Amino acid sequence: MTRSAHISRDSNDNAAAAIGKLVHLAMQRGLGAGRPVKIGTVRGIVIGYNISRDGNYPGTRYPLLVKTELGTAKFGLDEVMPA
Repeated sequence: MTRSAHISRDSNDNAAAAIGKLVHLAMQRGLGAGRPVKIGTVRGIVIGYNISRDGNYPGTRYPLLVKTELGTAKFGLDEVMPA
């Protein structure tokens, strides 16, 4: 059973702390910057972390930035696995 990788935020002030926790969790799961990953059958490399607090793809929901042959995109921790 996997834990949810989404951390909700109570207010904008807590967003930075929530994103920090998700980045730490990503590293614990082997999803650190520079590490090869898979999104389904597509391979990529974690190139950084999404620290945005606003918009359609905030870092609290999509903390990983992954570069693939299809382009760079933001992903949730539950969408990406170490390769």
